[in-house]
Amino acid sequence: MKPKSKLSIFRSINDLRRLLLRLKIPSNQFVGTVLSLWCSHDYPGLGSHGLPSSKSLREEPQVVRFVEFLRDADFLESTYWLSSAYAMLADEKQRKQLAMFFTPPSLVRGLLDDLATQGADFAVHTFFDPACGGAAFLAPIALRMREALRAQGKTTRQVLLHIEEHLNGIDLEPTLCSLSRHFLRMALHPEIREGGYKPRFKVRVGDSLLDPIDLSAAHRVVVCNPPYRKMTAEELGPLRESFDHIIEAQPNIYALFIARCVELAGDSGLVGLVTPTSFLSGQYFRKLRTYLMANTFLAHIGMVSSRLGVFIDVEQETALCILRKHAAVHPLPTNVKVSVVSGEGIYTGVGECALPNSGAAWPIPRAPEDIQLLTLASRLKFRLADYGYRVRIGLFVWNRDERPSYPSKKKANKARARSALPLIWSKDIVLTQRGARVDFQPDESNPDKHSFVDLGSTRQPGVITRPSVVLQRVTSNDQPLRLVAAPVPVTLMTKYRGFVGENHIVILEQDVDRPAVTPKQLAALLRSRPVDRYFRCISGATNVSAFELNQLVLPDPEVLKQELSKGGLVDDIVMRAFGITTS
Repeated sequence: MKPKSKLSIFRSINDLRRLLLRLKIPSNQFVGTVLSLWCSHDYPGLGSHGLPSSKSLREEPQVVRFVEFLRDADFLESTYWLSSAYAMLADEKQRKQLAMFFTPPSLVRGLLDDLATQGADFAVHTFFDPACGGAAFLAPIALRMREALRAQGKTTRQVLLHIEEHLNGIDLEPTLCSLSRHFLRMALHPEIREGGYKPRFKVRVGDSLLDPIDLSAAHRVVVCNPPYRKMTAEELGPLRESFDHIIEAQPNIYALFIARCVELAGDSGLVGLVTPTSFLSGQYFRKLRTYLMANTFLAHIGMVSSRLGVFIDVEQETALCILRKHAAVHPLPTNVKVSVVSGEGIYTGVGECALPNSGAAWPIPRAPEDIQLLTLASRLKFRLADYGYRVRIGLFVWNRDERPSYPSKKKANKARARSALPLIWSKDIVLTQRGARVDFQPDESNPDKHSFVDLGSTRQPGVITRPSVVLQRVTSNDQPLRLVAAPVPVTLMTKYRGFVGENHIVILEQDVDRPAVTPKQLAALLRSRPVDRYFRCISGATNVSAFELNQLVLPDPEVLKQELSKGGLVDDIVMRAFGITTS
């Protein structure tokens, strides 16, 4: 059977969803049925997996075809797809609450290779996964343990007893725990049959953030792809005391899991993480970054180069990080090795960079040429405030704000609006061959177009009355530019005496009477390749946040003005201002 594409597998799972709805069969019963069929063919004698099964479902052609796919695929790929199928077929609310997104085998392989390079010994160390759903880490670790122990000449029974004792996992979801235990039996099927011993793997239902966990082994490795979602105030209540040192505002649950992994690793223990990149730079991860710099040595950060298609239904940049726990007596090294990781889990070294230990965003190079830029930028102290501009976020939220809006000034006047001002949207900021511009074009014939808004007074805080630059607030690393910046036209400001920003734009408002550069020059500076590259190195999310913009390192404004006077291409001018040498 030829390997299936992801698209064809998704289609198969969608067919299965319709089948389960028609037969009114829950997703855990589907998984139990598939597991029974698969094991009856390829893994006999393992005993019950503990999940419900359906005789009628076993005969359905869609189920038979899905089992055939699992049997013909690589074992770890098959376990990934069965776990993912369960998540995709489960209730959507349950899936989001538990954040059931599983690590592809290629990334697991890359992270485990990296852990081995950093000193993890699969024949010696105890391994623990505090969010083990689907055995994405546990199954491949078991296979590596078996290989390492066999190389030492261990008997079959010794191999099984060692893995039983040295491999641990916890997850909130009972079905995924049952799957994980059975996947481990399947992984070690030859040894179980040969040795006549069925291990009782230590995979249990529980909450790793709340439950007491006894890992008495002196040498241990913690691996985790933690759940990713914002936490509610109710959830945080029982956790605040234990995690107060890293909680800030409304935290993402994966921040708490990172701190818990470090705690569980013990002195000199290793931690391997697959997480979104937002903790590297996000405003509300400042306490976490400070904690990590004080208690761990970041040995390696792998930035996954492909954002789309790595995780099912997740469009997040991904980082693979190796940390070593330390009870710091002396300052720990602040340099970290960085690689770019392909979707296939292949690492390509980029270089080393220094991390600030003040809670500030961590500038992480995405390519070798970023190293020189980050090194030079680390010596500079100039920010947007030094250029005479302050960061603001557009005030108007179109689907919440009840203040009246209009398609044109004429319509606003007809409705006797008191202070109708232009409303600039993200889509009004457009890239051109020569840069970017604000394309504000009211359309009186389109009643659904919101081009003016009446805030009741031109003195409202959301009204911008000074020269400004506007940026698209939502961009991503696969776009040509992260900072899509354009000056607000002088003609617009002269005609209307101000404007209002929709919530999906960022506004850089002139904050002094004589700024270092004009809005037009500032917009060009932000769109330049060096500044765009630096922002990519400090931005781990799709939002262009005020926090990250305020930490954006810029050249000395006096040096920049001198270079501007010499003329030339903007990229060359900015590179010279930064002191970047080119061949």
